[in-house]
Amino acid sequence: MTRSEKSCATKASEWILIAVLVWAFWEPITQIPFALKNAPFALDYIARMIPPDLTIMPRLIGPTLETLQMAIVGTVLSTAIALPLSFLAARNTAPNGAISAITRGLLNFLRSMPVMVWALLFVSMSGLGILAGVFGITCHVTGAIGKVFSEYIETTGPKIQEVMEAMRIDGATERQIMRHGLFPEILPLFTAYTLYRFESTIRTSTIMGLVGAGGLGLELTMAIRMFRRKEALAIILVILGLVALVDYASGIIRKRIMQKGGYE
Repeated sequence: MTRSEKSCATKASEWILIAVLVWAFWEPITQIPFALKNAPFALDYIARMIPPDLTIMPRLIGPTLETLQMAIVGTVLSTAIALPLSFLAARNTAPNGAISAITRGLLNFLRSMPVMVWALLFVSMSGLGILAGVFGITCHVTGAIGKVFSEYIETTGPKIQEVMEAMRIDGATERQIMRHGLFPEILPLFTAYTLYRFESTIRTSTIMGLVGAGGLGLELTMAIRMFRRKEALAIILVILGLVALVDYASGIIRKRIMQKGGYE
């Protein structure tokens, strides 16, 4: 390709990008006048939420624990399933290319479906409650964690690759190489990312009530539908506090793990 052809291709790409951005922003921009017109109603709704009804706090202990249960069980199951799948998906650890492609396709399918959609499907099977939320989180997060884990495995540094090759020369089996050569090196990254996903899962669990999956999300949905605005604000404050607490605690743990593993 000549320099002039490259220049034309670059300009064409720029114009295509501009066209896509204009198309994407056009519909939201046209709705701004409608949103501004209804802003007083939104402000009135928020004003009616103040002050929050803190008398319902004892009643929120159970739903808060349900939300934590949903996030913990969903994250643990997802990690347990994603870990072996990630080794099958990574090209440098899969038995062959076909197994890697099939596993990657499975992980892409799992993560392509939003958590709420998975939970909605499982609600029809298991009924209302946190079990549907656990299943929904497990399906989606397994795909997300498995993809990231497989990429970690594929992008291991030259030093790790040299260690693995030396172990092969010394007669170590593939299982021994994985267990004693590769796994100890990537475990800190695996653990840190799992904690990050747990933070995200906590936030997701708080809105699972929209599809009847229990927890604080269900309480918030019911309060909004029944126009109990002050109760809704109290529930929102509990959700914010729970998310902030989990983010802070897992952030500290993740930082220590990364420092111990020599990644910081």
